[in-house]
Formats: sequence, structure tokens, C-alpha cells
Amino acid sequence: MLRRQAPLIVAFVALLGLGSVVIGDTIRMQHPRVIERINLMRSSKLAMEILGAMASGREAFDRKRANQARRVLIRNTSKIPSKFRRNPYDPASRARQHIWTQWADFKRQSKSAQATAKGVSTRNVVTLRQTLPPMINACLSCHQTFRKRP
Repeated sequence: MLRRQAPLIVAFVALLGLGSVVIGDTIRMQHPRVIERINLMRSSKLAMEILGAMASGREAFDRKRANQARRVLIRNTSKIPSKFRRNPYDPASRARQHIWTQWADFKRQSKSAQATAKGVSTRNVVTLRQTLPPMINACLSCHQTFRKRP
């Protein structure tokens, strides 16, 4: 089972690295609400990078640090609907209009992501490897639908 999940974890970690290069090339955010949203997503990205590095073996498993990253994901996913409730214009935003035209689906996916974050086990590296892929899929699923490509 872990062999099937390893490519997913590696692919996600690679995408995270690619995203950080692109972020540096974007125009500057202006609207405070958009800045808050982007900071929330960047914080979640960092937590996923920490967990992904531990799950892939690039970093030694540290239960305390993994649990902190998990708590960040739980907290951040709970904030998603409130941070996206309004749609201020900002050219740096990658949020698609589908968020507001399909608000019920967006809220459902964010609640699903929060439940998935709660399901991430940081007990040991084996359980982390087993429970991290659904979190990766929750992030990717939402971003495919509701985020503009860089």
C-alpha cells in the first residue's frame, strides 16, 4: 500500500516546490483580505511540506513537529470559508469565480478537507504515510476546481 502512495507524496512535494518558484514571479497583492487568504494557504502549504518531507523520508520523523503541522492544517481548513466569503478584486489572487458561483460546493470541499486533516495521523511515520495521501488529494481536488493556474 505504501508503494502505491509514494508516487503521490513525491508528486505533491514536487508541486509544492514548483509553486514556491512561481509565487515569487507574481504581482504584488494589494487587498488585505486577499493577503490574508494567501497567507492562510501558504501556511497550509508549509505544513504539508513538513509532513510530506517526513512521509517521503527526506526528513527524519519528528512526532511533535508533525503534530504541530497537523494542527495548523486543521486550524487553517476551518478558516477557509470565512476567508473566502467575500470576493475583493486583486490581480494577484488566484481564486476562480467558481468559489462564489458554486459556494455550497466550495464550503463542502473545505469541510471535507478539515475532516481529512483531522484524520492525518502523526503517531508514527507509517501511519503518516497511510493518512497523508487523502489530505493531498483534498488539497489538489479543491485547487483543480477553485484555483487559477499560475
